[in-house]
Amino acid sequence: MHLLRATQTVLRPRDEIFAFFARPRNLGRISPSGMGFELRSADAVMRPGLQIDYRIRPLFGIPTDWRTGITAWDPPSGFADVQLRGPYRRWQHTHSFREVEGGTAIEDEVRYELPFGPLGDLAHRLVVRAELRRIFSHRARAIEALFPTVEPNLHPLTVAVAGGTGFVGGAIAAELHRRGHRVVVLSHRGESARGTLPDEVVIRQADVRTGDGLDAALAGIDALVVALAFPNSPIEAPRRGRTFMAIDAAGTERLADAGARAGVRRLIYVSGAGAAPDARRHWFRAKWRAEEAVRASGIVATVIRPTWIYGPGDVSLNRFVGFARRLPIVPMTNRGRQLMAPVFIDDVARLAADSLVDPAAAGATFELGGPDVLPMREIIERAIRVAGLRRPIVPGPTALIKLGLQPLRLLPAPPMTPAAIDFVNQPATVDLGPLLARMPRRLTPLDEGLAAYLAPGSGPGTVEFDPAPTTQPAR
Repeated sequence: MHLLRATQTVLRPRDEIFAFFARPRNLGRISPSGMGFELRSADAVMRPGLQIDYRIRPLFGIPTDWRTGITAWDPPSGFADVQLRGPYRRWQHTHSFREVEGGTAIEDEVRYELPFGPLGDLAHRLVVRAELRRIFSHRARAIEALFPTVEPNLHPLTVAVAGGTGFVGGAIAAELHRRGHRVVVLSHRGESARGTLPDEVVIRQADVRTGDGLDAALAGIDALVVALAFPNSPIEAPRRGRTFMAIDAAGTERLADAGARAGVRRLIYVSGAGAAPDARRHWFRAKWRAEEAVRASGIVATVIRPTWIYGPGDVSLNRFVGFARRLPIVPMTNRGRQLMAPVFIDDVARLAADSLVDPAAAGATFELGGPDVLPMREIIERAIRVAGLRRPIVPGPTALIKLGLQPLRLLPAPPMTPAAIDFVNQPATVDLGPLLARMPRRLTPLDEGLAAYLAPGSGPGTVEFDPAPTTQPAR
């Protein structure tokens, strides 16, 4: 039997926090997206004896059915549940909510036991403990994002963010909300895409692939931020319409046209370092095509060209950290000699928010990168080291890897493609001079940005593991 304790303080009233946790569907909003959380029960009125069915993919995308039973219900102080069906031999989870000065202390206590005796103990040491730490650390960050401290704003704008449910667009939407702007996120999935966006953020359904709903979604909008990304980017899936040309290029063209019709006054486009009409790679040509649509829209615009963006929730640098957590080695698709200037996600969000109101950004195109220029291999080594891990990095022959990936292109949603290998292997450096001359700012050093979310104990709250008495059941 093992014990997990997680604690976190949120600066919101206890009734508000408890009401969020009292809705089972919200569990999906605070779970890592890779878990594929799916609520399968229609009855979700919390009470003692309620049984709730979920489907999750906790490891390697393998689907697992989970049935929870509510054993105690004491609003707004807490509730308890047990696993009735699932991967654990035993799982007892007590949720407690205490009023503290200025807010609410959220406390989780989980007593759990794995099946298969010594093999389960080995799995706990090698995989399960680290996965639980990752899941509860993600929960804490998600809760912090859901209940932010919002600054007063005497002159708020109504800002639409296209791509606001993704990694970059979501960070920009969150930063605008924290600054007191009225934020509207556009998504073809509508309310089901809300995730960690606060409930105060409005979601309007619109599809950039077809243009459906764009005119209605942009009604009454002062400013538009375009930070489009298709699911599983940069791995394209042409049969599903998930390509750089279909989303970044054509999608931005539709948005720019709709924004002009709606009378939008400011437009921020998040492009990419390397965008050019004659770029060797088609994703950079797609970004350039989008930039041209933005510049031709007649809206006062700012183009931001970031390099490799990293931070909580990215699927590039964090992919290598994930390898280090699950494998004895960290594979690479080349020798990692290409130079990179990775930029922290918070710096991208701040620049986008600043550009909406700073006259110095009007009509400008800014390249954006971090202050450290390093070979990709060293960046990965630093990330692994900051995460408290030690793993050898093993390079592989790019040409052979790409050849082996060719058959995967036939799949509807391939896990990797030869083109995606080229995307990962490209260098990414920029000239920061024009940006710092017109909009001076401090850019986050790599080690500081990595430590903010990868270092053990970083982020909001705490997660602790200790042996648990087997005689003390959850309340």
